[in-house]
Amino acid sequence: MRAAPFFPGQEMTTIFAVSADDASLHFDVSNLTPKQMEDDQSNSDMMGFLQTSLMGLGKPGDHVMFYDTFLEGPWLDRLNRFADFFSRLGFTPIPPENRHFHPQKGYYDSIAANLPEADSITLYMTSGTNSVLHNDPAAYAVSQNVNSKVHFAQHAPGFGIPVPDTMVTTKGALGGDEVAAFMAKHDNKLMLKTLGLAGARNVTTVDSLQECQDYVAEYEDDMEVILQQRLDLTRYTEMTADLIVKPDSIELSNVRQIMFAEGIWVGNLIGPDVTLTEEQLEGLMQVGDYARAQGYVEPEGVNCGVDYFIADDGGDKPFIVTEINCRWTGGLYPAETIRRAGATEETCISMVDLVSEEGFDRFVEFMDQHLYGESTAGFGLMPIGFSPVPQEIEGTNNYFMWIVIAGDFEAFQKARREQLGAGILDRADTISMEL
Repeated sequence: MRAAPFFPGQEMTTIFAVSADDASLHFDVSNLTPKQMEDDQSNSDMMGFLQTSLMGLGKPGDHVMFYDTFLEGPWLDRLNRFADFFSRLGFTPIPPENRHFHPQKGYYDSIAANLPEADSITLYMTSGTNSVLHNDPAAYAVSQNVNSKVHFAQHAPGFGIPVPDTMVTTKGALGGDEVAAFMAKHDNKLMLKTLGLAGARNVTTVDSLQECQDYVAEYEDDMEVILQQRLDLTRYTEMTADLIVKPDSIELSNVRQIMFAEGIWVGNLIGPDVTLTEEQLEGLMQVGDYARAQGYVEPEGVNCGVDYFIADDGGDKPFIVTEINCRWTGGLYPAETIRRAGATEETCISMVDLVSEEGFDRFVEFMDQHLYGESTAGFGLMPIGFSPVPQEIEGTNNYFMWIVIAGDFEAFQKARREQLGAGILDRADTISMEL
Protein backbone atom coordinates (compact mmCIF):
# COMPACT_ATOMS: atom_id res chain seq x y z
CA MET A 1 0.00 0.00 0.00
CA ARG A 2 1.26 3.45 -0.87
CA ALA A 3 2.07 5.87 1.93
CA ALA A 4 0.66 9.12 0.59
CA PRO A 5 0.08 12.59 2.00
CA PHE A 6 -3.13 14.13 3.16
CA PHE A 7 -4.19 17.17 1.21
CA PRO A 8 -7.48 19.07 1.18
CA GLY A 9 -9.89 17.68 -1.41
CA GLN A 10 -8.07 14.41 -2.14
CA GLU A 11 -10.18 11.74 -3.81
CA MET A 12 -8.30 8.51 -3.08
CA THR A 13 -9.42 6.49 -0.09
CA THR A 14 -6.94 6.59 2.75
CA ILE A 15 -6.15 5.10 6.13
CA PHE A 16 -5.25 7.82 8.65
CA ALA A 17 -2.63 6.46 11.06
CA VAL A 18 -1.39 9.34 13.19
CA SER A 19 0.72 9.18 16.32
CA ALA A 20 3.92 10.79 17.66
CA ASP A 21 6.85 10.25 15.30
CA ASP A 22 9.28 13.12 15.79
CA ALA A 23 11.69 11.44 18.22
CA SER A 24 12.70 8.67 15.83
CA LEU A 25 13.74 11.12 13.10
CA HIS A 26 17.02 11.91 14.82
CA PHE A 27 17.32 9.60 17.84
CA ASP A 28 17.29 5.96 18.84
CA VAL A 29 13.92 5.72 20.59
CA SER A 30 15.19 2.84 22.72
CA ASN A 31 17.89 5.11 24.16
CA LEU A 32 16.25 8.48 24.85
CA THR A 33 17.23 10.76 27.70
CA PRO A 34 14.73 11.21 30.57
CA LYS A 35 13.58 14.56 29.16
CA GLN A 36 13.20 13.11 25.66
CA MET A 37 11.13 10.24 27.03
CA GLU A 38 8.87 12.63 28.91
CA ASP A 39 8.46 14.87 25.86
CA ASP A 40 7.80 11.92 23.56
CA GLN A 41 5.12 10.56 25.90
CA SER A 42 3.46 13.98 26.12
CA ASN A 43 3.49 14.28 22.34
CA SER A 44 1.97 10.82 21.99
CA ASP A 45 -0.77 11.58 24.55
CA MET A 46 -1.91 14.63 22.62
CA MET A 47 -2.23 12.74 19.32
CA GLY A 48 -5.66 11.50 20.31
CA PHE A 49 -7.13 14.82 19.34
CA LEU A 50 -5.61 14.59 15.87
CA GLN A 51 -7.27 11.20 15.46
CA THR A 52 -10.62 12.68 16.54
CA SER A 53 -10.22 15.51 14.06
CA LEU A 54 -9.49 13.14 11.20
CA MET A 55 -12.77 11.37 11.87
CA GLY A 56 -14.40 14.65 10.83
CA LEU A 57 -12.02 15.69 8.05
CA GLY A 58 -11.97 12.29 6.36
CA LYS A 59 -14.47 10.85 3.89
CA PRO A 60 -17.02 8.05 4.39
CA GLY A 61 -14.74 5.62 2.51
CA ASP A 62 -11.67 6.46 4.59
CA HIS A 63 -10.47 4.73 7.76
CA VAL A 64 -9.10 6.30 10.95
CA MET A 65 -6.94 4.54 13.51
CA PHE A 66 -7.67 5.52 17.13
CA TYR A 67 -5.94 4.66 20.38
CA ASP A 68 -7.92 1.92 22.09
CA THR A 69 -8.27 4.26 25.09
CA PHE A 70 -11.29 5.62 23.21
CA LEU A 71 -13.05 2.32 23.99
CA GLU A 72 -12.78 2.83 27.75
CA GLY A 73 -15.45 4.31 30.02
CA PRO A 74 -17.39 7.22 28.47
CA TRP A 75 -14.97 7.95 25.63
CA LEU A 76 -16.71 6.09 22.81
CA ASP A 77 -19.97 7.93 23.55
CA ARG A 78 -18.05 11.21 23.56
CA LEU A 79 -16.45 10.28 20.25
CA ASN A 80 -19.91 9.69 18.80
CA ARG A 81 -21.03 13.11 20.08
CA PHE A 82 -18.16 14.68 18.16
CA ALA A 83 -19.12 12.75 15.03
CA ASP A 84 -22.60 14.23 15.38
CA PHE A 85 -21.13 17.73 15.74
CA PHE A 86 -19.10 17.23 12.55
CA SER A 87 -22.24 16.11 10.70
CA ARG A 88 -24.17 19.15 11.91
CA LEU A 89 -21.34 21.37 10.65
CA GLY A 90 -21.88 19.89 7.19
CA PHE A 91 -19.00 17.41 7.16
CA THR A 92 -19.34 13.77 6.10
CA PRO A 93 -17.35 12.05 8.87
CA ILE A 94 -15.78 8.62 8.69
CA PRO A 95 -18.54 6.16 9.77
CA PRO A 96 -18.33 3.89 12.85
CA GLU A 97 -17.52 0.76 10.83
CA ASN A 98 -14.37 2.49 9.52
CA ARG A 99 -13.07 3.55 12.93
CA HIS A 100 -10.46 1.15 14.27
CA PHE A 101 -8.82 0.96 17.68
CA HIS A 102 -5.23 0.05 18.51
CA PRO A 103 -3.02 0.16 21.61
CA GLN A 104 -1.07 3.37 22.11
CA LYS A 105 2.09 1.33 22.68
CA GLY A 106 2.76 -0.76 19.60
CA TYR A 107 0.26 1.37 17.64
CA TYR A 108 1.87 0.96 14.21
CA ASP A 109 2.64 -2.74 14.55
CA SER A 110 -0.98 -3.36 15.48
CA ILE A 111 -2.20 -1.38 12.47
CA ALA A 112 0.18 -3.21 10.12
CA ALA A 113 -1.30 -6.53 11.26
CA ASN A 114 -4.88 -5.35 10.68
CA LEU A 115 -4.84 -3.14 7.57
CA PRO A 116 -8.20 -2.55 5.87
CA GLU A 117 -8.38 -2.03 2.12
CA ALA A 118 -7.72 1.50 0.84
CA ASP A 119 -5.77 3.31 -1.87
CA SER A 120 -3.19 4.71 0.52
CA ILE A 121 -2.14 5.24 4.10
CA THR A 122 -1.51 8.73 5.48
CA LEU A 123 0.94 9.38 8.32
CA TYR A 124 1.60 12.44 10.48
CA MET A 125 5.13 12.36 9.08
CA THR A 126 7.45 9.74 7.58
CA SER A 127 9.66 8.50 10.39
CA GLY A 128 11.39 5.49 11.88
CA THR A 129 8.61 4.53 14.29
CA ASN A 130 6.11 4.10 11.45
CA SER A 131 8.49 2.41 8.98
CA VAL A 132 6.44 -0.80 9.22
CA LEU A 133 3.72 1.08 7.33
CA HIS A 134 5.69 3.09 4.76
CA ASN A 135 8.62 0.66 4.18
CA ASP A 136 10.49 3.46 2.39
CA PRO A 137 14.05 4.20 3.58
CA ALA A 138 14.43 6.92 0.94
CA ALA A 139 11.34 8.80 2.13
CA TYR A 140 12.56 8.43 5.72
CA ALA A 141 15.92 9.97 4.75
CA VAL A 142 14.19 12.88 3.03
CA SER A 143 12.03 13.47 6.11
CA GLN A 144 15.08 13.42 8.39
CA ASN A 145 16.86 15.96 6.24
CA VAL A 146 14.05 18.37 5.53
CA ASN A 147 12.85 18.37 9.15
CA SER A 148 16.33 19.04 10.51
CA LYS A 149 16.66 22.44 12.16
CA VAL A 150 20.41 22.18 11.66
CA HIS A 151 20.13 21.56 7.92
CA PHE A 152 17.66 24.42 7.51
CA ALA A 153 19.84 26.85 9.48
CA GLN A 154 22.85 25.97 7.35
CA HIS A 155 21.23 25.87 3.91
CA ALA A 156 18.20 28.19 3.91
CA PRO A 157 20.26 31.34 3.14
CA GLY A 158 21.48 29.67 -0.06
CA PHE A 159 17.85 29.61 -1.24
CA GLY A 160 17.42 33.31 -0.50
CA ILE A 161 15.44 32.60 2.68
CA PRO A 162 16.02 35.27 5.36
CA VAL A 163 16.76 33.68 8.76
CA PRO A 164 17.92 35.06 12.11
CA ASP A 165 21.65 35.28 12.72
CA THR A 166 22.50 31.67 13.59
CA MET A 167 25.39 29.58 14.88
CA VAL A 168 25.45 25.77 14.75
CA THR A 169 27.71 24.22 17.36
CA THR A 170 27.81 21.27 19.77
CA LYS A 171 27.24 20.87 23.47
CA GLY A 172 30.95 20.26 23.99
CA ALA A 173 31.88 23.53 22.24
CA LEU A 174 29.55 25.76 24.22
CA GLY A 175 32.36 27.01 26.45
CA GLY A 176 34.56 28.06 23.52
CA ASP A 177 35.54 31.51 22.29
CA GLU A 178 33.35 31.37 19.15
CA VAL A 179 30.23 30.77 21.20
CA ALA A 180 31.21 33.51 23.67
CA ALA A 181 31.69 35.97 20.81
CA PHE A 182 28.34 35.04 19.24
CA MET A 183 26.54 35.45 22.55
CA ALA A 184 28.20 38.79 23.20
CA LYS A 185 27.19 39.97 19.72
CA HIS A 186 23.55 39.48 20.73
CA ASP A 187 23.85 40.68 24.35
CA ASN A 188 23.47 37.05 25.51
CA LYS A 189 19.80 37.07 24.43
CA LEU A 190 19.40 34.02 22.24
CA MET A 191 17.15 31.15 21.26
CA LEU A 192 18.62 27.68 21.84
CA LYS A 193 17.35 24.82 19.70
CA THR A 194 18.16 21.13 19.47
CA LEU A 195 16.97 18.41 17.15
CA GLY A 196 13.95 16.62 18.46
CA LEU A 197 10.29 16.97 19.14
CA ALA A 198 7.42 19.11 17.93
CA GLY A 199 5.52 21.77 19.85
CA ALA A 200 8.55 23.88 20.87
CA ARG A 201 9.74 21.06 23.16
CA ASN A 202 13.28 21.52 21.85
CA VAL A 203 13.36 25.34 21.81
CA THR A 204 14.06 27.72 24.69
CA THR A 205 15.22 31.26 25.41
CA VAL A 206 18.62 31.65 27.08
CA ASP A 207 20.32 34.68 28.63
CA SER A 208 23.68 33.20 29.61
CA LEU A 209 26.17 30.48 28.81
CA GLN A 210 25.18 28.70 32.01
CA GLU A 211 21.54 28.52 30.87
CA CYS A 212 22.71 26.99 27.58
CA GLN A 213 24.76 24.37 29.37
CA ASP A 214 22.00 23.58 31.85
CA TYR A 215 19.46 23.03 29.05
CA VAL A 216 21.61 20.45 27.26
CA ALA A 217 23.24 18.92 30.36
CA GLU A 218 21.80 15.43 29.86
CA TYR A 219 23.02 15.10 26.26
CA GLU A 220 26.36 13.82 24.94
CA ASP A 221 29.07 16.33 24.02
CA ASP A 222 28.58 15.79 20.27
CA MET A 223 24.89 16.80 20.45
CA GLU A 224 24.29 19.54 17.87
CA VAL A 225 23.06 22.83 19.28
CA ILE A 226 21.64 25.80 17.41
CA LEU A 227 22.10 29.29 18.86
CA GLN A 228 20.00 31.90 17.17
CA GLN A 229 19.41 35.61 17.42
CA ARG A 230 16.32 36.27 19.55
CA LEU A 231 13.92 38.55 17.71
CA ASP A 232 12.47 41.57 19.46
CA LEU A 233 8.80 40.70 20.01
CA THR A 234 7.93 44.37 20.50
CA ARG A 235 8.82 44.73 16.83
CA TYR A 236 7.97 41.32 15.35
CA THR A 237 4.77 39.28 15.17
CA GLU A 238 5.03 35.48 14.94
CA MET A 239 3.14 33.89 12.08
CA THR A 240 2.82 30.50 10.46
CA ALA A 241 1.58 29.23 7.12
CA ASP A 242 1.05 25.92 5.33
CA LEU A 243 2.19 25.28 1.78
CA ILE A 244 1.25 22.43 -0.55
CA VAL A 245 4.41 21.38 -2.38
CA LYS A 246 3.92 19.74 -5.80
CA PRO A 247 6.39 18.93 -8.60
CA ASP A 248 5.32 21.88 -10.74
CA SER A 249 3.78 24.28 -8.23
CA ILE A 250 3.78 25.53 -4.67
CA GLU A 251 0.43 26.64 -3.29
CA LEU A 252 -0.52 28.55 -0.17
CA SER A 253 -2.92 26.46 1.90
CA ASN A 254 -3.50 28.81 4.85
CA VAL A 255 -1.89 31.54 6.94
CA ARG A 256 -2.27 32.05 10.68
CA GLN A 257 -1.09 34.27 13.51
CA ILE A 258 0.38 32.36 16.43
CA MET A 259 -1.17 33.04 19.85
CA PHE A 260 0.50 32.67 23.22
CA ALA A 261 -1.00 32.83 26.68
CA GLU A 262 1.43 33.39 29.55
CA GLY A 263 4.28 32.35 27.27
CA ILE A 264 2.62 29.06 26.21
CA TRP A 265 1.33 28.36 22.69
CA VAL A 266 -2.44 28.00 22.81
CA GLY A 267 -3.53 28.27 19.20
CA ASN A 268 -3.93 30.46 16.15
CA LEU A 269 -5.82 33.48 14.88
CA ILE A 270 -7.27 32.66 11.45
CA GLY A 271 -9.47 34.86 9.32
CA PRO A 272 -9.76 37.61 6.73
CA ASP A 273 -7.62 40.01 8.79
CA VAL A 274 -4.63 37.65 8.67
CA THR A 275 -3.13 38.45 5.28
CA LEU A 276 0.12 38.34 3.34
CA THR A 277 1.94 40.99 1.35
CA GLU A 278 3.35 40.07 -2.04
CA GLU A 279 6.85 40.12 -0.55
CA GLN A 280 5.84 37.75 2.24
CA LEU A 281 4.16 35.38 -0.21
CA GLU A 282 7.30 35.39 -2.36
CA GLY A 283 9.35 34.54 0.73
CA LEU A 284 7.08 31.59 1.53
CA MET A 285 7.39 30.32 -2.02
CA GLN A 286 11.19 30.29 -1.57
CA VAL A 287 10.72 28.06 1.46
CA GLY A 288 8.63 25.71 -0.68
CA ASP A 289 11.43 25.66 -3.24
CA TYR A 290 13.87 24.67 -0.50
CA ALA A 291 11.64 21.80 0.68
CA ARG A 292 11.12 20.55 -2.86
CA ALA A 293 14.87 20.68 -3.55
CA GLN A 294 15.40 18.32 -0.61
CA GLY A 295 13.08 15.78 -2.28
CA TYR A 296 10.04 16.63 -0.19
CA VAL A 297 7.38 16.53 -2.93
CA GLU A 298 4.56 14.32 -4.18
CA PRO A 299 2.31 14.56 -7.28
CA GLU A 300 -0.74 15.23 -5.07
CA GLY A 301 1.16 17.69 -2.91
CA VAL A 302 2.67 17.47 0.57
CA ASN A 303 2.16 19.82 3.49
CA CYS A 304 4.98 22.14 4.53
CA GLY A 305 4.51 24.38 7.55
CA VAL A 306 6.54 27.58 7.82
CA ASP A 307 7.16 29.51 11.05
CA TYR A 308 8.09 33.11 10.33
CA PHE A 309 8.10 36.60 11.81
CA ILE A 310 7.02 39.88 10.26
CA ALA A 311 8.26 43.28 11.40
CA ASP A 312 5.41 45.52 12.51
CA ASP A 313 7.43 48.60 11.57
CA GLY A 314 8.35 47.25 8.13
CA GLY A 315 11.97 48.26 8.63
CA ASP A 316 15.15 46.20 8.31
CA LYS A 317 14.50 42.46 7.80
CA PRO A 318 10.70 42.72 7.60
CA PHE A 319 10.29 38.95 6.95
CA ILE A 320 12.32 36.27 8.77
CA VAL A 321 11.83 32.49 8.70
CA THR A 322 12.79 30.61 11.87
CA GLU A 323 12.00 27.00 10.92
CA ILE A 324 9.89 24.69 8.77
CA ASN A 325 7.85 21.56 9.54
CA CYS A 326 7.50 19.17 6.64
CA ARG A 327 4.56 17.21 8.00
CA TRP A 328 1.03 17.86 9.15
CA THR A 329 0.99 20.95 11.34
CA GLY A 330 -1.08 22.17 14.26
CA GLY A 331 -2.67 24.75 11.99
CA LEU A 332 -3.77 22.54 9.13
CA TYR A 333 -6.57 20.95 11.17
CA PRO A 334 -8.32 24.16 12.31
CA ALA A 335 -7.79 25.84 8.94
CA GLU A 336 -9.42 22.92 7.15
CA THR A 337 -12.20 22.74 9.77
CA ILE A 338 -12.95 26.43 9.24
CA ARG A 339 -12.91 26.05 5.46
CA ARG A 340 -15.28 23.08 5.47
CA ALA A 341 -17.65 24.80 7.89
CA GLY A 342 -17.86 27.80 5.53
CA ALA A 343 -16.41 30.22 8.08
CA THR A 344 -13.45 31.62 6.12
CA GLU A 345 -14.84 35.17 6.31
CA GLU A 346 -15.16 34.97 10.10
CA THR A 347 -12.51 35.94 12.62
CA CYS A 348 -11.63 32.60 14.21
CA ILE A 349 -9.43 31.53 17.09
CA SER A 350 -8.33 27.94 17.43
CA MET A 351 -7.13 26.98 20.88
CA VAL A 352 -5.83 23.97 22.77
CA ASP A 353 -6.38 23.68 26.51
CA LEU A 354 -7.33 21.25 29.24
CA VAL A 355 -10.80 20.28 30.44
CA SER A 356 -11.22 18.67 33.85
CA GLU A 357 -12.73 15.21 34.14
CA GLU A 358 -15.62 16.65 36.15
CA GLY A 359 -16.29 19.32 33.54
CA PHE A 360 -15.86 17.34 30.33
CA ASP A 361 -19.50 16.49 29.67
CA ARG A 362 -20.59 19.99 30.72
CA PHE A 363 -18.28 21.38 28.08
CA VAL A 364 -19.70 19.01 25.45
CA GLU A 365 -23.20 20.30 26.27
CA PHE A 366 -21.87 23.87 26.08
CA MET A 367 -20.54 23.11 22.60
CA ASP A 368 -23.85 21.57 21.61
CA GLN A 369 -25.61 24.76 22.68
CA HIS A 370 -23.17 27.02 20.83
CA LEU A 371 -22.28 24.95 17.76
CA TYR A 372 -21.28 27.08 14.77
CA GLY A 373 -24.22 27.73 12.46
CA GLU A 374 -26.74 27.07 15.24
CA SER A 375 -25.62 29.39 18.05
CA THR A 376 -27.42 32.71 18.64
CA ALA A 377 -24.88 33.99 21.19
CA GLY A 378 -22.70 36.02 18.80
CA PHE A 379 -20.09 33.26 18.60
CA GLY A 380 -20.02 29.69 17.38
CA LEU A 381 -17.88 26.71 18.33
CA MET A 382 -16.37 24.08 16.05
CA PRO A 383 -14.84 20.93 17.54
CA ILE A 384 -11.45 19.87 16.25
CA GLY A 385 -10.58 17.05 18.62
CA PHE A 386 -9.89 15.74 22.10
CA SER A 387 -7.60 13.17 23.69
CA PRO A 388 -8.85 10.52 26.14
CA VAL A 389 -5.39 10.14 27.71
CA PRO A 390 -5.53 11.76 31.17
CA GLN A 391 -3.15 14.49 32.30
CA GLU A 392 -2.96 14.48 36.09
CA ILE A 393 -2.65 17.92 37.70
CA GLU A 394 -2.75 18.17 41.50
CA GLY A 395 -4.49 14.80 41.77
CA THR A 396 -7.17 15.58 39.17
CA ASN A 397 -7.42 14.12 35.66
CA ASN A 398 -7.64 16.61 32.81
CA TYR A 399 -7.95 16.09 29.07
CA PHE A 400 -6.73 17.98 26.03
CA MET A 401 -9.43 19.75 24.04
CA TRP A 402 -9.04 21.53 20.68
CA ILE A 403 -11.72 23.87 19.35
CA VAL A 404 -12.35 26.82 17.04
CA ILE A 405 -14.22 29.88 18.28
CA ALA A 406 -15.75 31.91 15.45
CA GLY A 407 -17.16 35.41 15.89
CA ASP A 408 -17.24 37.43 19.11
CA PHE A 409 -14.41 36.01 21.22
CA GLU A 410 -15.18 38.24 24.21
CA ALA A 411 -18.76 36.92 24.20
CA PHE A 412 -17.34 33.40 24.28
CA GLN A 413 -15.07 34.30 27.19
CA LYS A 414 -18.01 35.71 29.14
CA ALA A 415 -20.24 32.70 28.40
CA ARG A 416 -17.47 30.28 29.36
CA ARG A 417 -16.97 31.96 32.73
CA GLU A 418 -20.68 32.14 33.50
CA GLN A 419 -21.72 28.70 32.26
CA LEU A 420 -18.64 26.56 32.88
CA GLY A 421 -16.43 28.12 35.53
CA ALA A 422 -12.91 27.01 36.45
CA GLY A 423 -11.19 23.92 35.13
CA ILE A 424 -12.57 24.15 31.59
CA LEU A 425 -10.42 25.99 29.03
CA ASP A 426 -9.09 28.36 31.69
CA ARG A 427 -6.50 29.80 29.31
CA ALA A 428 -9.26 31.38 27.28
CA ASP A 429 -9.31 34.27 29.75
CA THR A 430 -5.62 34.97 29.15
CA ILE A 431 -6.09 35.43 25.40
CA SER A 432 -6.64 38.95 24.13
CA MET A 433 -7.83 40.00 20.71
CA GLU A 434 -5.35 42.87 20.97
CA LEU A 435 -2.67 40.77 19.31
